[in-house]
Amino acid sequence: AGQVVDALLGAGLEISAMQTYSLLKSQAENFYEVYKTVIPSAQYHAMIGELASGVCLAIEVRSNTEDAVTKLRDLCGPYDVEIARHLRPHTLRAKLGKDAVHNTVHCTDLPEDGILESQ
Repeated sequence: AGQVVDALLGAGLEISAMQTYSLLKSQAENFYEVYKTVIPSAQYHAMIGELASGVCLAIEVRSNTEDAVTKLRDLCGPYDVEIARHLRPHTLRAKLGKDAVHNTVHCTDLPEDGILESQ
């Protein structure tokens, strides 16, 4: 978690909240519901299992200079680690991720979802 926090701060993002929590499988399913028809079923279920498997660290970030969601997405890189390593090797997922399920971070896809996901 320290490397992620350092990268966030180094990118000029402000950490406005941080919390650890554990999710039930039903909560993980609800969180990833929007991806159910977008990614392969096996990967979707693996992501749910991973999210519900232990303690998660949620970090809310803000930016005074530009859209925080866009800045965070640029820092995270593509969700598939192999793609990130080839196209965006400087990103968090390229440096710290293992695969598309264990990719280190979740980042909202759309700026308008940033508000929803931080509630």
